Amino acid sequence: MRDSETLLIPGPVSVGAEVLAALSRPVSAHYGDDWVVMYRRLTSSLARIFGTEGDVLPLFGPGTAALEACLASTLAQGDEVLVATNGLFGRRIAEVARRLNLAVHTITTEGYDPVRPQHLAQAMRDHPGVRAFAVVHHETSLGLLNPVQELCTMARRYGLLTIVDAVASLGGVPLEMDAWGIDLCVGVANKCLGAPVGVAPVAVGERAWAAVDDSRQKQAGWYLNLATWRRFDREWGAWHPSPTTMPTNSVVALAVAVEGVMARGLDAHHARFAQAAARVRDGLRELDFEMVIPEEHASPMTTAVWGRKGMDVPDYLEWMRSERHLRLGSALGDLAGRAFRVGHMGRAADPDVQDAYLRGTADYVALKL
Repeated sequence: MRDSETLLIPGPVSVGAEVLAALSRPVSAHYGDDWVVMYRRLTSSLARIFGTEGDVLPLFGPGTAALEACLASTLAQGDEVLVATNGLFGRRIAEVARRLNLAVHTITTEGYDPVRPQHLAQAMRDHPGVRAFAVVHHETSLGLLNPVQELCTMARRYGLLTIVDAVASLGGVPLEMDAWGIDLCVGVANKCLGAPVGVAPVAVGERAWAAVDDSRQKQAGWYLNLATWRRFDREWGAWHPSPTTMPTNSVVALAVAVEGVMARGLDAHHARFAQAAARVRDGLRELDFEMVIPEEHASPMTTAVWGRKGMDVPDYLEWMRSERHLRLGSALGDLAGRAFRVGHMGRAADPDVQDAYLRGTADYVALKL
């Protein structure tokens, strides 16, 4: 691993200087007056980014842990859950749900298409006993956006509890949790928000809390239990709002990153990713590359790109890493070896990094193809 390596992968991201400086501060306590002021300011700002008036709980751990907490805290053994599985991370939600002894039904699509409301409607006809619906907003394995607003609005009409994996979309594209009928929404610090790994915020709406509080026996333990986090926030919130020790430097670095997002403005922050994606895609098309996902469904945070005819994709990825110190994302699943992924988050959204990437790719094409 090179210290100077810049990440152009779908996460984690290379963070800016102010965030790095916050990460390197002396370790602080995870309680006390100063901590609580910072913590409340952070969760308030995160709520605005989620688009919710509900609670935001900054769990620490990966996004998968937060998704497990959502499923386990609100659903009981044997409950039927419908999961959109048009990518690797949708399939991961389904796997987590099965490990929690939930009855999982899946929605799949042809090729690399988004899940659409008609797919949800058909699944409900096939499985009328479903209690919850889970979907990935930005499926980073493909660089694809699912139409979460339409899907969750429809799911709410069916009376379903809605769970959205916004791990790779929170802060990257518009998200209106309350207006779109989302009950539980999970993000992370280390993608669109431009912070280090360590924190996975969970936003919880009223219908989700009602599910947590009903009399059925849930699958959650103690730590990955939303009720535990709420209890400490309510009972100890004046001085110690989390149930266990927090990774204080990671939380402080996230707070600095979020302050930067709010100072820039959400619209401008979203536009930064869209501009980066457009610039990279246009440059790649000039070099005769084709994108995997059509533009109308493509994420502005990650681009999946087909390798050119005769191209050794793993060799290209290694050459870019070793010769230009730019790490790209390999493709996953059936795309492995045939495509690659370019992230546009963190420092990868900077024009100078985009230019360095396109120059490096042009040099590789001239040298090897």
